[in-house]
Amino acid sequence: MVTNQFCFDHRVNVCEHCMVNSHPTCVVQSYLQWLKDSDYDSRCKLCKEELGSGDCIRLVCYHVYHWECLNARQQSLPSNTAPSGHLCPTCLDQIFPPSNLISPVADYLRSRLGQVNWGRNELGLPLFSDDKIENLGSSQFNNQTNHQSIPKHKPISSTSKQHSVLNIDSAQSDFQEIGV
Repeated sequence: MVTNQFCFDHRVNVCEHCMVNSHPTCVVQSYLQWLKDSDYDSRCKLCKEELGSGDCIRLVCYHVYHWECLNARQQSLPSNTAPSGHLCPTCLDQIFPPSNLISPVADYLRSRLGQVNWGRNELGLPLFSDDKIENLGSSQFNNQTNHQSIPKHKPISSTSKQHSVLNIDSAQSDFQEIGV
């Protein structure tokens, strides 16, 4: 696979699959960026500690942070913060991957964001009840390749709601009320 992404730590080109599985704490940018500025900082921009010292998360902009640092920062935002308000601390790109983006980095990021209420809210997933929220620390995500071991929690049960459904397959524009 041809890629222009370059691991500054190991000085090799990497694809997104390798970023997730083999280079989870490495600084990765375009090879052209490496040619312009081969100096890089392998510390978390939020806590200034080495990235290798903790569980890390890579955003779709390829910036890497300690999961605990990013999670704490995002949890401190108001609960009504719109998805566009959750921004990368370095480049100010949106943290949430676009729904049509299919990539190993985006898939792994979505799986991690789905484990915290601020992330679940923005991904359109049901929130965890307060008594079911557990500290999703680094011990559950030490193996970057084991995405299937993500713990399952009981979502908050919702009451029955009425939803309107528009049938766009037919020429008619009838609405139907459905009890959920």
